[in-house]
Amino acid sequence: MSTSDLIIAALVFGSVLTLVYLLIDTSQIVLARQQQRFQKETKRSLADMFIFADPSLLWRLNLVALFLLPLLAYLLSGSLPVVVLVVLLVALAPRFILQFLKKRRFNQLHKQLPDTLLMMASALRGGANLGQTLEGLAKDLSPPMSQELILVVREQRLGVPFEDAVAHLAERIRSQDFDLVVSALRINREVGGNLADTLQRLGETVRRRLLMEQKIQALTSQGKLQGLVMTGLPILIILALLRIEPEAAGALFHTGKGWAVLAIIFVLELLGYWGIRKIVAIEV
Repeated sequence: MSTSDLIIAALVFGSVLTLVYLLIDTSQIVLARQQQRFQKETKRSLADMFIFADPSLLWRLNLVALFLLPLLAYLLSGSLPVVVLVVLLVALAPRFILQFLKKRRFNQLHKQLPDTLLMMASALRGGANLGQTLEGLAKDLSPPMSQELILVVREQRLGVPFEDAVAHLAERIRSQDFDLVVSALRINREVGGNLADTLQRLGETVRRRLLMEQKIQALTSQGKLQGLVMTGLPILIILALLRIEPEAAGALFHTGKGWAVLAIIFVLELLGYWGIRKIVAIEV
């Protein structure tokens, strides 16, 4: 080998090493940023739901799942599109899980709100002041409403003004109904008035609204079920074809054209399900 060949080989080798180093360094920086953002968002979301877990542990579990589950999918199926789909599902799973937990807690709070307002109105008519009423409800009610009221009471004991404590409550829950309740409490605190009657009217209004929402959910449940069936039907057909005609259907998972068809199917499935959900979603 000539000297020029050795120089070229050395330059190529050095370029490859430099590229690998830059890729590793860049990936570490990106991974560190993603970890910081993940832990920050997860900690805030879990704290709002009174779930106290270690965000760093959740990040490590997510990374382990992100490597092991696609590997398991490849060993079981041997198909690259399946592996890509598993990677996307694992990457998006934490966000969807947090959204599910938030929505479930939000719905529980809304179901408890009418009874909470009516109990507050009864306690105020019985002669208790607002602070005593909140303390009593925080002990008597079940979570998650009791957790929110306990936090309001504790903030007041630590010297936080009442207006700020209830404003923090509205910030955590972010609901139009809770905004109305907080506004009523703050206005009564500033100008006075018959708070018991106001809370009773709010409780009855929220109860009627919840009944209307439940009625709409019952009427649109058939459309939601149809959306799930229509979304899952192509997947069931593909699985049936793989069982009946494995050689013919296997081209979907082992050829470039098959992968393109699967990608189109996946996009159309998402668009179809999203469209059906938008049609049956009715705001009250």
